[in-house]
Amino acid sequence: MDGSYEDLIMNKTYNLTGYILGFIILLSCFTSIAFAEDVYAVQEQQMLDLINNERLNYGLEPLSFNPVLTQVAREHSKEMIEEDYFSHNSYDGTPFSERIKDVGYPIYRIAENIAMNYPPNVVKAHENLMNSAGHRANILSANYNEIGIGIWVGEYSSYSNTAMYTQDFGWNPNAENPLSITSSDPASSSIISNGGDQLFSIRTNAACDVRWSVDGTIVKTDENVTFSSYNMRSPSETIHEVEATAVSSKGTDSVSWMLEVASSKSIKGDFDGDKDVDFDDFVEFAQAYESISTDTKYSSIFDFDDDGDVDFDDFVEFAAVYNA
Repeated sequence: MDGSYEDLIMNKTYNLTGYILGFIILLSCFTSIAFAEDVYAVQEQQMLDLINNERLNYGLEPLSFNPVLTQVAREHSKEMIEEDYFSHNSYDGTPFSERIKDVGYPIYRIAENIAMNYPPNVVKAHENLMNSAGHRANILSANYNEIGIGIWVGEYSSYSNTAMYTQDFGWNPNAENPLSITSSDPASSSIISNGGDQLFSIRTNAACDVRWSVDGTIVKTDENVTFSSYNMRSPSETIHEVEATAVSSKGTDSVSWMLEVASSKSIKGDFDGDKDVDFDDFVEFAQAYESISTDTKYSSIFDFDDDGDVDFDDFVEFAAVYNA
């Protein structure tokens, strides 16, 4: 198989503008449904994180998981694998809007994306959806504040490791946006430092408690804030993991950085800057010491005794560090 299944994606949007908004999700339906297996819950969360990162980049509120929509999405992905088909309609022809309506979710604003790929790859599936105008429109729509994601892996058309993805979008006027870190600084998750102070900061979409940790040790906590920062002073020469974790009744979110602190000290005799006095440095010194060519100009890095000349005394000092 050439991987072309990665391009199999479909979307549908369904709106009832005259629907009575007062008909919303009853709490009882959250607990009355027998849920499909959640064996791919980690991958479903990964896909939600990718979606919410896209929405954050466009100034949109994040989507929150709805258990009813998740149930519908999981069952549809599983059915497409088991019945060997790919469609928004169920195997018996039921439209996706009816599947959602039948479990008690209001179909005032709903939409669905489906995709498959072989072998399973959540990031690739997300990228394919974002590269399709219709799917991208659903992911980046302000008309939805909830989502259900269902992933199922199995045999499809004789290929035993195919993943089906279903995303069911919805709108619940009573839904609360989950806690999220809306911005972080530095923007890059990988930083190289010369050992100077390094400032980290985050902003969140709601008041929360923030815990800062370095290499697994808590170094600072802030309570009931939407902005928090940590100044890491004179970090030691190694690779540090810095993490900020935001916690509130609306959920938890975190961001981390890898801070590599390089040595700021120069090694005497290390002319090429590779942190070692080796044969390459010997060659450079020998050229400076022995050459009478006008192309070789005096450089103070070879003048160990600072007498304005690269002479035998400098050779003796270089030999000492080279043989050390």
